[in-house]
Amino acid sequence: MTSDDLTGRCLCGAVTVELPSAMRDVGVCHCATCLNWNSGPWMALQAPGTSISGDTLAVYRSSAFAERGFCRQCGTHIFHRPQDGPELAVSAGLFLHADLHIAREIFIDHKPPYYRFVADSEKRSSLSMAREWLPRLLRRRAGRWMGMRR
Repeated sequence: MTSDDLTGRCLCGAVTVELPSAMRDVGVCHCATCLNWNSGPWMALQAPGTSISGDTLAVYRSSAFAERGFCRQCGTHIFHRPQDGPELAVSAGLFLHADLHIAREIFIDHKPPYYRFVADSEKRSSLSMAREWLPRLLRRRAGRWMGMRR
């Protein structure tokens, strides 16, 4: 680990997350699943290459294309990732003393009116997210399906 690396833990300390570099850009998700999962927006760092360890780590398939990790003991939300692909988002709240800032908000058209952020961040709609992610997810699924047929 270097001095720029971040280490975070779940509420009970059983799950440890180590970010491999100085990631500081927080993304905020306002999608219906994250709102339901958190009772509010989910704040995360895009962190491929992150090390996650702990015997209480559980994974839940939360949609047809993604899964979420959490601590089985204390319930802390640890990560979100697509089932096909290297992307990984880890909960920003795991890194309490880090110098983080909100860089973007996604699914902004689903944000309920009862909260707002003062950060001047990039805003992405459901449609812009679908344009970015649908082709990527479909290519990955087709590749996996074609590989199984051989």
